Amino acid sequence: MGVVSKGEYNTTAPSINAAGRYTNLQLDKNGNLFTRSRPQYPTDSTVVAGAASTLGKIGTLAATTGYIVAVVDCSSQPITTVDWLVTCDNQWTYQLAFARSNPLACTLTYTDATAVDNTDTFVLNGLTFTAVTSGAVAASHEYNMGADNAAAAANCAALLLTVNGLPGIAGCVVTSPTTTDVLTISCGTATCLQFSQGTSASNEVAYVDTTLANLYLDGAVSGTQAITSTYKGARVTQTLNGYEWAAIKVNNIDGDAATVTVTAIKR
Repeated sequence: MGVVSKGEYNTTAPSINAAGRYTNLQLDKNGNLFTRSRPQYPTDSTVVAGAASTLGKIGTLAATTGYIVAVVDCSSQPITTVDWLVTCDNQWTYQLAFARSNPLACTLTYTDATAVDNTDTFVLNGLTFTAVTSGAVAASHEYNMGADNAAAAANCAALLLTVNGLPGIAGCVVTSPTTTDVLTISCGTATCLQFSQGTSASNEVAYVDTTLANLYLDGAVSGTQAITSTYKGARVTQTLNGYEWAAIKVNNIDGDAATVTVTAIKR
């Protein structure tokens, strides 16, 4: 039920009262419902990859071949479009993709032939995880090495799933083939994954990003994009076409490391 006023010169704007009813609906002189609207800037804005992000905290992208995949969950709202805002202090390219659930995933492999050493580190989403011989302090992101790499892998997986672990992950499963111990990480609310070797060697802790295998491509790789670090960001618009998750892969094509921030605006 609404209170309707007749007369096209009524300047009181239509509204919804505390009871959820429309008030001040207006009819023009012919008895037709008179409506007015104006474009509204979308306010659902989230930094999904960047130094200041919690669920997508990243450092710089490696020269020439470094990339990140940033994602945003659009499943809980009637979202049809995502505006990606990308700032980058180098030239870059991008590629868009879709997913039905969070596509971010990776593996960490501990090789039995080369055990981790005391104080060996790796960095995942800006957090430094450290292997120690004993007395690990979880709040400092430490885990005990144990008797062998199988123990180290199990202890690391347990740490990653705690409040002192990796924000936004959904699972971390350890499998133990004959020569390696593999941590398979899946994500829930995380919006980006980035790994850095730290002080560990790549034959001690090996990282593989498996995200791309979970994505449906949405078009080809873009042409070269100009440096955008002096602006709020370069806008890349993506239509969801019914998919629940949107993704953008940002590639550093410059000979120097790149600082990148990706913001998602859902509308």
